[in-house]
Amino acid sequence: MNLRSVFGLTALLIGVVACGGKSAPDQAAAPSEQAPALAESRPAAATTGSPAVDLASLKACEIVTPQEAATIIGGKLLNEPPAGFSNCAYVVEVDGTAESYRIGFSAPAMHEALLETQSVAERGEPVTGLWDEAYVRPRAPDSGYSLVVLQRGKLALEVWGDRKEPLIELARLAVARVP
Repeated sequence: MNLRSVFGLTALLIGVVACGGKSAPDQAAAPSEQAPALAESRPAAATTGSPAVDLASLKACEIVTPQEAATIIGGKLLNEPPAGFSNCAYVVEVDGTAESYRIGFSAPAMHEALLETQSVAERGEPVTGLWDEAYVRPRAPDSGYSLVVLQRGKLALEVWGDRKEPLIELARLAVARVP
């Protein structure tokens, strides 16, 4: 063994002893012991007590059918989106131009955390009557709008589209059909 290896091994042993001899798994467990206290100190992120929704059970194209979407958007359906997924995309011809809209369900945690960091202006325009809270805003850098609807601790609904009014109506129909 050369001198460099001896010094390296000695430094490693001193480091382990100085840290109290704890292994990585023991140290990794420490933050999770603090998690309940952290969660309790953030009431805005608290759940409503309802269990989260099974996303796999939500079939967006069945909740808002392509034909219903075309009627709400006010045009002719140009695609038959595949059913059976938690999101659905609708392409509709309106006055000779194609418009696209998308509905998607997801876990709410990411959206809740994002809203915690955003100012009132960054969240967008509040939309009332859609679960716990909802915000619509222009989509950047593209044209169109994005709407996020939350049932805190349970479910998030995202709707994207070219025009704001049909976007909100698609969300209203979806929210009415998902408990």
